[in-house]
Amino acid sequence: MLIVDTASRRVSVGLFDEAEQFAFHTSEEEASLSLFPLIKQALQQCDKSLADLESIAFCAGPGSMLGIRTAAMGIRTWLGAGLLTNTRVYSYDSLSLGQLLAQSQADAPDSFLIVTDARRNSWNALRVESGVAKKVSIIENAALEMETVPIYSFPEFPTWTKTQATITSLPYRPEDAMELEGFKELLVENAAVEPLNLRTMEFAKWNAKPRTADQVDAGA
Repeated sequence: MLIVDTASRRVSVGLFDEAEQFAFHTSEEEASLSLFPLIKQALQQCDKSLADLESIAFCAGPGSMLGIRTAAMGIRTWLGAGLLTNTRVYSYDSLSLGQLLAQSQADAPDSFLIVTDARRNSWNALRVESGVAKKVSIIENAALEMETVPIYSFPEFPTWTKTQATITSLPYRPEDAMELEGFKELLVENAAVEPLNLRTMEFAKWNAKPRTADQVDAGA
């Protein structure tokens, strides 16, 4: 399995078999410059080619849209060019990977939040209650500031929203999570190679009062 994570400022590539880690490479350069050279290094180190891959997993977000789209575009290109034969594509989300990292700590709390900035004064959030994760969603900053459970976020992800909430930094190290037993449980099949999109379609909000039947008939 080839695993690529471009959700943060730190690009990560891992190449694994069922029993052990073959290779792992990272870069601080942006994904458009570093991702494919890292993949090439990992494959060459293990004397493998794209055709040898039984599966590929990528981080679908939330995170850097440029980085995530770069990874998705590369995988789609390989599939379209016939470079991947019988290769299954999976994805995982960065917040669930963060949950795995948080729960691997010796003093991990049973309930907590993992968040990343979603702009618009809001946050991508994964709530964990008594060790069980809920659905990834978006919460407003005001709601985050009222939380009483521990809140974690990743220093490798950008932050735009100013908040009074107490947030503890959790290093985003995909390589640490990939070696944990629960990592494979994060993977979902993603044959379309689609990035995660938490924003639903938004419509303009109008202040005008609804028209009456008479106004409709009159063309008002």
